[in-house]
Amino acid sequence: MPSYEYKTLDVDTGMFGGSSVPIDELNDLGADGWEVVAPITENSGQTAGLILQREG
Repeated sequence: MPSYEYKTLDVDTGMFGGSSVPIDELNDLGADGWEVVAPITENSGQTAGLILQREG
């Protein structure tokens, strides 16, 4: 049975409601085997972070 490790990645929500996903950081993490499995949302529904996992 595979085991997994998890981490979170913050997303800059900005002052005016826009989100900025750190694409370069996601590409680097993807190259290391990490994949996004779920968003972390605020009460407003805006994405505040991402949950990542990789087989460990």
